[in-house]
Amino acid sequence: MIVTKKVKRYVTLSLILTLFLSFFNCVKVNAYYSSGGAVNYADTWALSRNPDYPNFSKDCTNFVSQALHEGGLIPFDKQRGWYCEKVLWWWNWGQAWSVADSLRYWLLSANNAMYIGRWDYSSQSDFNFSLKPGDILFYDWDSDGTYDHSAIVVVYARDPDSGINGVLQDQHTTDRKWAIWHLKPYNLNPLSTIISAVRPQ
Repeated sequence: MIVTKKVKRYVTLSLILTLFLSFFNCVKVNAYYSSGGAVNYADTWALSRNPDYPNFSKDCTNFVSQALHEGGLIPFDKQRGWYCEKVLWWWNWGQAWSVADSLRYWLLSANNAMYIGRWDYSSQSDFNFSLKPGDILFYDWDSDGTYDHSAIVVVYARDPDSGINGVLQDQHTTDRKWAIWHLKPYNLNPLSTIISAVRPQ
């Protein structure tokens, strides 16, 4: 009888603790994004690779995810495929961590980000007036509805390579630090490119 009461009490306390931690993790994902920390991380690693993570030939989304996790303080979400971990001597990661289109879907569907807007070459909209440091940009190079590339907004300044003033981003794959957000000077297909922006929160 005494053992049964102790077991029940232990189980009840364990359930309460589990529910509390689950709630805390949910709140942390949605309430504590550090845009400044994400920007600092991106600026630190824009032109190199953090040895604490795997390196991909197409590394853009891996880089953005690192900035969101390491600098932005967003915890892993293994249930929805946004995580990266080392298991013994090999790496394991989810699709949302490394694929631009999947990261965008995860951010929006998990209520971890707010949709800001969409831009294309003929658009009259100008993201210079709405983008903030820590926002994430997604690029669909051929307008097929699948986003192929991602980057993180870091500052409003002058692009050191093109000389254009405006909102600048950091990115990997073709590593760039402080590149103009629309990438027109570097993009071989500007007429077919669509850019979507989201704001983690």
